[in-house]
Order: sequence, then structure tokens, then C-alpha cells
Amino acid sequence: MGQVIYMVWNPNDETQNRVLYALRLMQSKGIGIERAAKEAKTTRRSVRRYGEHLGVKFKGKEGQALQFVGQPIHKIEDFLIKMHGGTSATKAARELKTTVRSMSRQQYKGQSIITKSNGRWVSQFIVEEKIIMDFYGHIKNPQGNALGGNNVSGPNATSSNNKSKRDPDYMEIWWDALLTDFGTTFATPGEAQKFWTKEIIKVVKQNMESLGMKDAKLMNSFQTNPTVLSQMKKDSRVPPPYTVSPLESLTSRYGVSIEGVKVGTPMTYESRSNVNLIPKKDFKGKNIQRNVNIQFTVSYFGHTMNQYPTPKKFNFKYSLGDEQ
Repeated sequence: MGQVIYMVWNPNDETQNRVLYALRLMQSKGIGIERAAKEAKTTRRSVRRYGEHLGVKFKGKEGQALQFVGQPIHKIEDFLIKMHGGTSATKAARELKTTVRSMSRQQYKGQSIITKSNGRWVSQFIVEEKIIMDFYGHIKNPQGNALGGNNVSGPNATSSNNKSKRDPDYMEIWWDALLTDFGTTFATPGEAQKFWTKEIIKVVKQNMESLGMKDAKLMNSFQTNPTVLSQMKKDSRVPPPYTVSPLESLTSRYGVSIEGVKVGTPMTYESRSNVNLIPKKDFKGKNIQRNVNIQFTVSYFGHTMNQYPTPKKFNFKYSLGDEQ
């Protein structure tokens, strides 16, 4: 007899996330596999293949619009997510092809998912979703000039009202702060980013501009430039001590600071695995404390786009309770 070879299932994380999003679309919108796969930027074959490994069942015949037979637990989660987004219990139930009466009998994590208060159904869970946020801007020297800002004019540089003849949003050197897996209870990523921008940038500046790194070689090199030495005297930073900021160390430029904060487009992972449903009774104390990494990089244009050698990583600690 021939040897039986068993193939090990080794899913691709990105593909699986797209498939999970497609399955979520199929259940929440009631659409078929073809349309859901297209919206999730994956293929019908991937949805079928990954879905089978995830224990998902489909109904319908090949060649027709296959429908996702959602597990009961998925319907409960989608119901609570819809209510969290502002949809009424009645409408959420209707969209999921069920009834409020049926959902009122459901339990999740050992408790009822909704209760009635003053004549209306109220969710007993708070939804936390992980998102990606990005911030960027230019780097300013002590004279107030943007590093690498002299050679990139930008589209508004020719405006008659632009005396400097350059667009401040365009530069050859810029900083970027990226946060991944940022948990939030806001209904949209944009609301979360708007709420947290000030606190996040405050932490970025504290970590990148504070003096504390010992680097005698760099401080001595700063003094060889007469203009820089003059500025060092004004700042009372003629060594000793030989301390520099992480941003000075990263760029080898004296007295630089981050400026011109811009916000990138915040994104969700569009995956059920990045959604956490927290019982309201547990929404307190350590249960809602969060700690995420901020990855800070400085990039620059030469003949190609490059990064300064080593990104800096530091923590941002916060509480979901602040969002409430």
C-alpha cells in the first residue's frame, strides 16, 4: 500500500482576515459569496477553502449565490456590534433575519445580551475593536525651518499668496508614528483618532524630544559647526553633560523637534478576531487598561525613499474608560 501523506493546513494571515471579513459581510448584509469575496478583495475559492477549515457551512448549489450559514455565536456578535454602532435592537434583528424576542433569550459569556430599560432594549456589552492609526509630519530645526523642506515645493508653491514659494505639507524628511492593534470603543476609527491624537502626540514628543541619551561623540560633533555652537550656548547645552534627545540621535541634527502633525487614514482590520465584546459589569479597572506600541520612524528622499537606521518603539498606556 502507498504511504498516505497528510497536508498540514498553514493559512495565510492576510488571506484569512479577508475571508473573515467576507463571511461577516455575507451574514450581516445577506449577500452571496461572489459579491462578498469581491468586496473583501479575495476570491470565492479562498472563502470556500478557508471557510471549511473554520467550520463554516454554506447553503445553495454551485453556480448559484451561495449563502453563509452563520453559527449562532456569530449572529449574537453581529447583533451586538450593530447595536454598538447605533442601530436599534429591532432593526439589528431584522437585518440579521431574526427577531428581538429571539435575541433577548440569547446569552453571551454567561449573561443576557440585551435587557429592557424604560421601554427600550439596551445592549449589555461594550464593543472594543482594534484599529490602525498613523500620524506624520515634518521635523523643525531651532531656526524654525523644516528639514528637507527647501527642495520639495509642492503643488501650492506657485500660489500668489504663498510668499515662501513652498508647500509646508511637502518635505524630503518626515517622521511617522504608527500604532497597530489599538483597541477602541468608538463606533468608527475616525472618532477614535480624533479623540486620542493630542494624547498620542504628547507621548511621542516626550519620548523623542526629551534629553537623556548620553552621546559625547554626537555632542562634540555639534560644536564643530559655529551656527550650532551659538545655538547651544543660547540653550545652555554646551557640554557637559553630553546628553541628546532620541530625535537628535536618530537624525544627527541638533535641537530638532517634531512639528506639523498630520493624521493618516485610520483603518480597521475588518476581522471578527479583532473585535472584543466586554460585559458592561466588567468594564472597569484593569479589564479596560490598554498598552500599545508606537513605532516611530524618520524617512527621507534621496534617489529613492529611505529610512534612518533604527525605528524607535515606546508604549502608549490608556484606559477605554476615558472614551466613555
